[in-house]
Amino acid sequence: MRFGLGPLTMEIADPSKKQVDVYEEALEQTVTAEWWGFDSVWAGERHFTPDHFNSSASVIGAALAQRTEFVRVGVMPVLGLVNAMYLAEEVACIDNISNGRTIVAAQVPTEQEQYGWRGSGTIERMLDDIAVLRKSWGPNPFSHKSEFHTIPMENDVHIQARGIDKISVQPKPAQLEVPLWVSGSDVASQLAKEVGVPYFAPAHLPLSELHDLYADTQREGATVPLAREVFIARTTEHAHELAADAIAGLYKRMARAGLVKEWDSFEELARDRFIIGDAETCIEQLYRYQEQLGVNYVVARIAYHSMHHGETAKAVQLFGQAVVPEFRMFGLPDEIRKLA
Repeated sequence: MRFGLGPLTMEIADPSKKQVDVYEEALEQTVTAEWWGFDSVWAGERHFTPDHFNSSASVIGAALAQRTEFVRVGVMPVLGLVNAMYLAEEVACIDNISNGRTIVAAQVPTEQEQYGWRGSGTIERMLDDIAVLRKSWGPNPFSHKSEFHTIPMENDVHIQARGIDKISVQPKPAQLEVPLWVSGSDVASQLAKEVGVPYFAPAHLPLSELHDLYADTQREGATVPLAREVFIARTTEHAHELAADAIAGLYKRMARAGLVKEWDSFEELARDRFIIGDAETCIEQLYRYQEQLGVNYVVARIAYHSMHHGETAKAVQLFGQAVVPEFRMFGLPDEIRKLA
């Protein structure tokens, strides 16, 4: 099993805290994750939320690429908010900056109406966007005409575009094929199935809803990714003390948005949804997802907006020390893994 940290969305709970510090702390957390054995760090994208300051997964992805050396850089752009060719260019830039370390998990859009757009959140539109992404990253000039895209556009103003019937998007990615996942709920699962890429379920979906979503999207030998809310401490009690209020605050906002149902207790909310506890508890829960869903790549949030940066850094380090080796050195005796 592989592990990622994120997605980072630059959340802030204390209005007196400077936004610049939120970004710096997030970047420091990625360096910590790389040092302690994580496989990837992830940049999310949120719009129209007063306590999130990451409106561009690509910009943060480029910053993560500069701060790290070996981990993969995951970016989670929202499909449909920008032209697919423009997104392809941004991803290719990040891939060159990172020397071929990029993963793209395209998010199913939910925020177009705030931009005044309607009707662009259909499966057909997203399938078309992904087709344009793949053609843009390919080696050959291409054309593409559909209900949603006409490439290249007829252009009598731009002298270099006159009479051109095919276009080559530059730069090209550094890697031959950029790993592409699709993230979201039921529509995303359907999209992933049709495109033939890994489905990446968001952290708020409970285990009971995941079986059907993953059932028809898995291919033999393919990556099976999953996002989870994760927090680890030396004892399970301490992990809950540190994380419960922070995660509950996040999910109260999700409940207001209709993403999750109201709950009576944190235990009810966390059941079959969060991975919180000591190392043994976290390992046990991860094996559960592996056995029931076939998950082999977990992206763990760990960082929460009302939590002190120092506590987050400790949790990232402890996860890398105590949990990652269990799955990285599967089958080796405990005595050897504990020396890692």
